[in-house]
Amino acid sequence: MHVNRSYLCLMKKGKVLLVCLILVVLSCTSPESSETPESLASEEVVFEKDKNLEGLKLNLGKKWKVNHETEVGMQNIEVLIRSFDGNDYKKLGKDIKEELGQIIKLCTMKGEDHDQFHIVLHAMMKESKKLKKGKSSSTEKMSRYVDVYHAHFEE
Repeated sequence: MHVNRSYLCLMKKGKVLLVCLILVVLSCTSPESSETPESLASEEVVFEKDKNLEGLKLNLGKKWKVNHETEVGMQNIEVLIRSFDGNDYKKLGKDIKEELGQIIKLCTMKGEDHDQFHIVLHAMMKESKKLKKGKSSSTEKMSRYVDVYHAHFEE
């Protein structure tokens, strides 16, 4: 019996593709992974859209801990942004920068929690500076940083 060589080649390629597909499926459903789809999705969004947040991650799928003063300061910033009427971006930038200054002044955090928060803090400092100088007329980035904070940190 004569078997066509191209048929054998297709069969080998098919087996290789099947093995690759099985490996991909197994690696995606590994029970050892502690990351949830939500944590992975939030990290992907962070890295795709803003280099200022590069390096930000969750603590093995959990949120990082912040001190009470940081939480209060971030809540104050959120109120400033959510209640902003769209008239004076320079004043908004100044007010946010003052809140960030208070967070820094009252910071007692240490270790990786502190380091991870500083990624968000630095991004917010840059954006508040732009607002304060009149180089930005949108609260979109600052709102996003507040949302990222809530997704990655808790008291």
